[in-house]
Amino acid sequence: MTAKPSLKRSATFNFVGGFLPMVVAFATTPIYLHHIGAARYGVLAIVWMVQGYFGFLDLGLSSATSNRIAQLGEAPHHEREAVLWTALILNAMLGLAGGVALFAVMHVLLAYFDMGASLRTELLPALPFVACLVPLSNLISVLNGTLIGRERFGTLNAVSFPVTLMYQLVPLGAALLFGPDLFYLVCGTLVAGIAALTLTAVVVWRAFPLTFKSGPRRELVRPLFSYGAWISVTTLAQPLLETADRLMIGHALGPQAVTYYQVPFNLAGRVRLLPAVIVRALFPRLSSLDSASAATLSADSMRGLAAGLTPMMVFGIFLMQPFLTLWLGAEFATRAASVGETILVGIWFNSIAMIPTCHLQATGRPGIVARFQTYEMLPFFAFLWWMMQDFGVFGAALAWSARCLVDGILLIYVARLDARPARMLAAPALILMAAYAATLVFAPLSWQSIAACIGTTAVSLAWSARAQPRAWSRVRDLFTSMRNYTRRWAQSQ
Repeated sequence: MTAKPSLKRSATFNFVGGFLPMVVAFATTPIYLHHIGAARYGVLAIVWMVQGYFGFLDLGLSSATSNRIAQLGEAPHHEREAVLWTALILNAMLGLAGGVALFAVMHVLLAYFDMGASLRTELLPALPFVACLVPLSNLISVLNGTLIGRERFGTLNAVSFPVTLMYQLVPLGAALLFGPDLFYLVCGTLVAGIAALTLTAVVVWRAFPLTFKSGPRRELVRPLFSYGAWISVTTLAQPLLETADRLMIGHALGPQAVTYYQVPFNLAGRVRLLPAVIVRALFPRLSSLDSASAATLSADSMRGLAAGLTPMMVFGIFLMQPFLTLWLGAEFATRAASVGETILVGIWFNSIAMIPTCHLQATGRPGIVARFQTYEMLPFFAFLWWMMQDFGVFGAALAWSARCLVDGILLIYVARLDARPARMLAAPALILMAAYAATLVFAPLSWQSIAACIGTTAVSLAWSARAQPRAWSRVRDLFTSMRNYTRRWAQSQ
């Protein structure tokens, strides 16, 4: 039996692969805003969002590929290769259909959004290129799913960083070279997509590896679609639940308001890097374990995630206003800080819920997740519209975070991993809400706000130390060794 890689090592690879693109995004966002303006950036964000949403036509095949390849374990390589070829062909056809559908839908959306005649004129000739992004994304997702199924996270993240770099820099380079026109921005995105697919295919060919000794099999189509059907419902529902706020804001308040929501949302959303790297490492491992072992691993992971995430979120809530002020200016921070602080609260619940979501999907119960998200749609849309009409972009953030709270409670309850981790989540949730309430009551950087920041951060760290004493002991040992090393170095000088 081939030894499986350490989950900590896999999570570390995922963290590094997710953190480096964040640095690029932080550096490029001010350049985008300065060079193309808030309104054009808002339209571009909507285009990228809608194109990503059409990834639901993957129909869950990338996740089904990861799940099936992980289950095959030590089976002959040609069995796994047959899964890959079958999924690639199916996803290529689905991607072409999705591109055609997106081309038609974008014409309708151009009339829906109040973007102005000039921006509409810039975007219209680029719509065929927007449609071409769908099959490219579908193929890349299957290739990535193959590496995930084999737990080749080092290889996956080694290729993911340059791919993300291309998606960030090539459109910006096109705008800097040819002008801040949406047509050039979309063309740059397409060039980046083609290069990303080529690079990913070459890496999978060598690392998987592809031997071309086995081709697609008709008998694999049914099991792949059977698993992927519920995943596709989640893929359809989740982006809509994630992006309906921006679509409604763009329609009711205009593309500039989308920017004041999108930028703090993206900033707050970076926190999901931590649960994302854990979930990505867990999924193939849970897929290969028996039910009891999978439940134990998931419960331990959820408790550890809460211990690591809570102090970060508490500190991040207080840091949002000053960071946005330094990054994008005081005027932007005044409009956007409360949105980011509210979104951080929702992301905490959303992040914790990723563990039971991963557990249900990996253990063959993706239908539970899909049904919950489907049931949430209409109530969420109605609540979102109501809150947005009364409170603007801040109301949209409140509605989004409230949905994350309800969704997290439902998923934790139905997964039934262990009663103790679920009960333990009450304390960090109260600490988080206390920190959020302090930002609403006290002025930024006032002595009351600073005292609340120090107090709630200290309490959250104390809770984390109690929840994960072993991890806290390692951190303490690390700081002790650093202090001793510094002392010895100072004495030697």
